[in-house]
Amino acid sequence: MSTEASDDLTRSPHPRLRPFVGDYAGYDISGVPAGTHLGLPSGALTFIVAINQPLQQYFPEADTVESFDVLLAGLHLWPTLIAHNGAMSGIQINFTPFAPRAFFASPAVEFAHHSVELGDIARPIAAELHERVNTAPTWSQRFDAIDDVLLRAIRDDLGPRAEVVESWRQIARSHGGLPVSLVADEVGWSRRHLNGQFRAEFGIGPKEAARVIRFDRARKIISAGKSSLAEVAAVCGYTDQSHLNRDFRLLTGTSPTGWLDSDPIARRSEPNGAVSFNGTASQTSR
Repeated sequence: MSTEASDDLTRSPHPRLRPFVGDYAGYDISGVPAGTHLGLPSGALTFIVAINQPLQQYFPEADTVESFDVLLAGLHLWPTLIAHNGAMSGIQINFTPFAPRAFFASPAVEFAHHSVELGDIARPIAAELHERVNTAPTWSQRFDAIDDVLLRAIRDDLGPRAEVVESWRQIARSHGGLPVSLVADEVGWSRRHLNGQFRAEFGIGPKEAARVIRFDRARKIISAGKSSLAEVAAVCGYTDQSHLNRDFRLLTGTSPTGWLDSDPIARRSEPNGAVSFNGTASQTSR
């Protein structure tokens, strides 16, 4: 597998973008067997600018492939398949659930459980991002280009209700460990009202958000390969290893060891989140 140093492949966005955007994570992979990579649920929307060749999303039910130059995938609760020929290159940008309003004047619910080609909803932004990222000669210049495009697109006065924002932040800060009833109490809503408002904004409920945020933390620790599954379960708030295994299978269709054994890209250590592809959602909703 050919890669570059992690320090060269990741960078934080401009400070004004940070309420909406996680780190920029470049990936340049070659030398792995051709096949499919399992994209897993997470607490972020996934935004990928492909380099050199489009990102290929495979749909086994129909045995078809969809291509994306600039992909935006919403929050989701099941895995997807990324087809590759042994080489992939691009930049993954993890969006917070508040980002679609800020950049595209649309709530995250409009992208939940599916992926879109950004050019279909924001053609000028998508075209400029793709051209500038693909023509820039260095990773640093690619990240500069993304900063520039997103800074000109941002509208930070279009956010959701304060209670919805705070409820998401509480769940995220607790790594999915805070009971929904306590979140509702903190924002002054009933649990039922919170669930309705939360789902209307993000496309998933607060309990589902807690599940995928906790899972994503566990997945990252597992991929680092330094902790036993029992230790991961304890650190991430699962009742035991069996609970971790059940949740993992529910969200991925496989076990933690099965995931690592079957996917050479997943086995790559990702201390800065690079090449995770998590959050890449299915093109069609279930």
